[in-house]
Amino acid sequence: MSLPTPAGDPMARPTPASAPDRPAVTGKVPDDLLRVSDLDPGTLGQVLDLAAAMKAEPLGWERSLHGAVIGCIFEKPSTRTRVSLATAAHRLGMSAIVLNRDEMQLGHGETVADTTRVLSSYLDALTVRTFEHSTVEQMADAATIPVINALSNTHHPCQSLADLLALREHFGTLAGMTAAFIGDGTSNTCNSFLAACAASGMHLNIATPSGYETDEDILGEARELMAQTGGSVALMTEPAEAVRAAQAVYAEVRVPMDKQQEEAERTRRLAAYRVDEALLDQAPREAMALHCLPAHRGQEITSEVLDGPRSLVWRQAANRLPTAQAVLHTLITTARQRAA
Repeated sequence: MSLPTPAGDPMARPTPASAPDRPAVTGKVPDDLLRVSDLDPGTLGQVLDLAAAMKAEPLGWERSLHGAVIGCIFEKPSTRTRVSLATAAHRLGMSAIVLNRDEMQLGHGETVADTTRVLSSYLDALTVRTFEHSTVEQMADAATIPVINALSNTHHPCQSLADLLALREHFGTLAGMTAAFIGDGTSNTCNSFLAACAASGMHLNIATPSGYETDEDILGEARELMAQTGGSVALMTEPAEAVRAAQAVYAEVRVPMDKQQEEAERTRRLAAYRVDEALLDQAPREAMALHCLPAHRGQEITSEVLDGPRSLVWRQAANRLPTAQAVLHTLITTARQRAA
């Protein structure tokens, strides 16, 4: 993606930032990124390509969005999302403003739509980490700038992009791979990873106890896309069955932050859905463990797996940065081109 060195300056470093107004992704780019399925398979692949290029040359785009600003609304605690977005913005020459709900009028009676309209006049993009997915949808409807879902109770697209990049780096390809998701099939991580597998032509086995099955509408949407990409999804209750042919084994948080009132019940029901060495040994020898973090060691995943040689978890976490950088660059440069 680097452009030629300028004539007369033999020491100049080739950099894509020489063409800041040109979107690097040429596929069908959505106005907003609320779900993984907002990206069609071709565009998703291009975003991953851009993320890989940005990971290889982190500062190659440092002037591409100079002077731009993103707002980051956080209604939930955050470590990886907050830091990766702020750092990604910095590497694009942007500034990031963190907005906590209790410090905004949004938390004191102003409507979501009114807040979003005003922020659209100050910012170049808005990222939102919230509870109800409808909040992100309301913001996208009211905004005149790109809105990025940094996590809602239903979808977690930024995490799934990092997951795919980690798998592609390790295995070389995504199409035709088999993955297993172990635990809560209703989670935002499962919903987004399923959509990511569908767009990538992957096969996904979801092992959950009764009552934790993935939503039928989300399954139906994924199956429709998988019919085109060659992927598939299967539901089961036994973790050992799910991992038998899996190259990636995804452990899920047992008690998410919005389900603390269900801790006792979830701990009991999901106890058998822990990814440990015994479970991983029932998968193919090349199988690698995944986890979105934060991990509750000894619950949904053991320290031996998390820190062991068959873990991609830390690469997933690291990839939150280049994928965030690629998403910001893609949506903002495309929005500017459309407005021109």
